[in-house]
Amino acid sequence: MNVTKTYDVAVIGAGVFGAWAAWHLAKRGKKVVLIEAYGPAHARASSGGESRIIRMGYGADELYTVWSQNSLVQWKKFFAGAQQPLFHETGVLWLGASNDSQLRRTATVLRRCNVPFEELDQAVLEKKYPQVSFEDVRTAAGSGRSGRRSREARR
Repeated sequence: MNVTKTYDVAVIGAGVFGAWAAWHLAKRGKKVVLIEAYGPAHARASSGGESRIIRMGYGADELYTVWSQNSLVQWKKFFAGAQQPLFHETGVLWLGASNDSQLRRTATVLRRCNVPFEELDQAVLEKKYPQVSFEDVRTAAGSGRSGRRSREARR
């Protein structure tokens, strides 16, 4: 007996964006196959294990920032339904050298998308994180809980 499976959509890459796209397509009634070259939970994953984060900063790539904003709301709803502590909001701290163009582009997009963040200079970083050497760091952007804590620390 030869059974052939057919799908409406094939999503190649089962990372966070691929898995998210496949899940939403399936929720809309599509037959989806999700294909990952290295299998589930592999060591090559950039967003697996303890390294999973939801961030808003992608340089000038505003589309990813908008997607992250939209998905964060949905992820929080999804995790609330799981009734287990699967999501821990911690904030993000981007570090950069003098005139770091990637950090400047990230800050521009964060402002345009109304993502709360705070720009920090080397002196503030050294005061806030005395255990870290910021020898080559001249500027930073704190988002989420990271940014809130730094504002509170300066009051």
